[in-house]
Amino acid sequence: MAKFLLVENDPLVIRIIRHLFNPEGVDTLTVVNSREQLKSELQQDEPVAAALADIHLPDALNGEATKDLLTAGIATVILTGSEDTSARDQWLREGAVDYINKEGRYWYPYATRLLKQLQLNQKRKILIVEDSLVEMESMAAVLELNRYSVIKAESSEQALDILQRDPDIRLMTVDHQLPGMNGLELIQTIRYKFPDRPMSIIGVSAVPRSSAQLSMDFIRSGADDFLHKPFNLQEFIYRINNNAQMIDAYVQLKNQAEQDFLTGLYNRRYFMHQAEELINKTRSQMRKTMVSMDIDHFKKVNDHFGHHAGDLVLQAVARTMHEELAPLLLARTGGEEFSVLIPAHSAAEVQALMENLRQRIAALKIDVEDGDILSVTISIGACTSMDQDLNTLWNTADEALYSAKLNGRNQVVSLSA
Repeated sequence: MAKFLLVENDPLVIRIIRHLFNPEGVDTLTVVNSREQLKSELQQDEPVAAALADIHLPDALNGEATKDLLTAGIATVILTGSEDTSARDQWLREGAVDYINKEGRYWYPYATRLLKQLQLNQKRKILIVEDSLVEMESMAAVLELNRYSVIKAESSEQALDILQRDPDIRLMTVDHQLPGMNGLELIQTIRYKFPDRPMSIIGVSAVPRSSAQLSMDFIRSGADDFLHKPFNLQEFIYRINNNAQMIDAYVQLKNQAEQDFLTGLYNRRYFMHQAEELINKTRSQMRKTMVSMDIDHFKKVNDHFGHHAGDLVLQAVARTMHEELAPLLLARTGGEEFSVLIPAHSAAEVQALMENLRQRIAALKIDVEDGDILSVTISIGACTSMDQDLNTLWNTADEALYSAKLNGRNQVVSLSA
């Protein structure tokens, strides 16, 4: 696990930063108060995610410790009491991520948020769509300094191909002047082709600032932000960081709306919506199977071992279902009830798949703490049809599930609709 460094010798600043960085008291911040101590820390095997550093230390009055961090390739945020703008510009040129003045209480939370964001950035992919290699490399340099994973495209067609192959891209910069399809057309195409993909797009253009029409056109076309060239690279990265935080917040809210909080599977509402769409699109064209599953005697688990044990059982069962059934549409649709929609499989194939899942769950040994190890079984009902609607499939699968329970549980029953 990567650590964060605070290079500082002021006890008050250390106390403030430590409190803000570790509000729950989990110590993930290593404090270093001298250059000598820093050298020792940098020799350790444990990787450093990022550093927050004062320029002036008792044994390094001229920023030597900060230079050691930059030489070691560590993403470094400078926190200083100096307001010298020339020094600020110099440190940014030398590779500091940001230069923050200690004066004012706002800057301490900002500095700690930025430090954590540098670690998150390592998992963030950003696509630069730019036909000028000089400008592309300039943007890529500051993004990579901030630990973003940068992907480059020199044309709209290349950008669309990359997006098709990589669904994890959630940030883009798009220049207006591109060969073939221009930036506005590219953004419109992206929003049309990938309507459900969470992605923040920043338009850029060398059109003079006096022309407001192009920035409005970018926003109307689906861009989330706009920058005029030439732009200050610090402003550029601030805009990127803000958009990254907004898209993360959107994804988090979307996941909360679509996922069951306990198991991480989709919830009933999302499952019903997606299942209905798939069934309506493929009506009379493709065989589909609705499967209803239920943990046998689950109420006894809660009654005898408590609700925490019940939660652990649900999580273990859901995890096994996900391992066996991903990437199928799978959801927790009730307390101990689960559903999956299986397209393009015969009834015999579904029977074999479900039988394998039933056996895997029956073999689980679930540690519910306090020394108790539980085993559970599931009953499964399936309905396969070519042309029935969602309600018919769902109700028939429930009938099959009821038959499985009536016949002794821990079995798979299939019916046709």
